[in-house]
Amino acid sequence: MPSSKLKLDLVPIPPGFAQTGTPSTQVEALAERFAVHPSWFDGELPCARVELPAYDIGRTPVTNEQWAIFVADGGGRAPDWWQGPIAPDDCGDHPVTHVNLHDAQAFATWAGVRLPSAAEWERACRADEPRVFPWGEEMSPSYAHYDAAGTAPVGSLPAGAGPFGVLDLSGNVAEWTADQPDPATAIVKGGSWVTTAPVNLRVAAVGQSGWALNRTDYIGFRVARSR
Repeated sequence: MPSSKLKLDLVPIPPGFAQTGTPSTQVEALAERFAVHPSWFDGELPCARVELPAYDIGRTPVTNEQWAIFVADGGGRAPDWWQGPIAPDDCGDHPVTHVNLHDAQAFATWAGVRLPSAAEWERACRADEPRVFPWGEEMSPSYAHYDAAGTAPVGSLPAGAGPFGVLDLSGNVAEWTADQPDPATAIVKGGSWVTTAPVNLRVAAVGQSGWALNRTDYIGFRVARSR
């Protein structure tokens, strides 16, 4: 059982359909818009329409402060950069990083939740609309924390909220999902503070370079819960 100090802000997502990936009919227009080759979108094809039951998802990624409660409860390891059992004072409300897929799964199990699937993540971004970004069609620096020097406090860009009020879906940290193409890898979503090109902050963008055992400074996670 997790410590009573752990507070998870979970957003209810109603049942419905998730559009995952990018329709092939949109690839040429997107390639022109973002000035990339059409092959950039190969990992997003084919698109699918996935029916999902109701579920809850974290309003923000898990923070260093929340991870420190997990560590204090004997459930996990402190990221090496902390240099101790708690994060530096000015980073408690930043998303935890330097956690691999198995670390994230261990936290979720301890907290009585789980990792979201990629489809659940995309539904939290889009609801029933085929939007390019969680907030709509256009990009603005006030919507997503990217091309930056490091992470930012979670929820610090409320204008970038998705249709259900979920925050930090694009930028800040990329996020582990429960989807694994093979045992060694997992799909990550959302782009991060190191992302420079907005094309990689789109809802449909897929990261598969996140090795499941890798701990990096730009991948974190959020949690979900079945209902």
